[in-house]
Amino acid sequence: MDQSLEVTEPVSVRAAEAADVEQIRALAIGNGMFAPEDMDGFDEGLNGYLSGALAGHRWLVAAGLGGRVVAAAYVAPEPFGDRVWNLYFLAADPSRHRRGAGSALVRHVERSLRHEGDAVARVLIVETSSSGSYEGAREFYASRGFDREAVIREFYGPGEDKIVFWKSLV
Repeated sequence: MDQSLEVTEPVSVRAAEAADVEQIRALAIGNGMFAPEDMDGFDEGLNGYLSGALAGHRWLVAAGLGGRVVAAAYVAPEPFGDRVWNLYFLAADPSRHRRGAGSALVRHVERSLRHEGDAVARVLIVETSSSGSYEGAREFYASRGFDREAVIREFYGPGEDKIVFWKSLV
């Protein structure tokens, strides 16, 4: 078995709660995904989920020992696709990379999207950057069965492409 897929630290996956917000924000900033001053859109999505304004959207956390949030994910339906969902955010505590929390979240997302009532999905999409700092993320998705589907050149800026990964859930 590929060691990178094995959970080496027990985590429990659950829906995010208001008490998790600061820990989730810290994951986004700690992984270099957002600068503190660029968190407005991120906060809008998280707060919209917590208030119920974003129906169907899901924020999940993987909690380690003591209940501390060690990873988080945000997944939502694609409004213009037939049972297509987007994994918009996935981050684990940088000190815990390669210890299974991110994998546990992806497995939970896939399982729930395959089997929950009207949330049944056909396809899961993930978008990431071509920059060197996201190489680990691209390897992570590829090792979990996502296909590199598309490249949108210079999407994030000069020399930084958007890489789109695709996975069938049926």
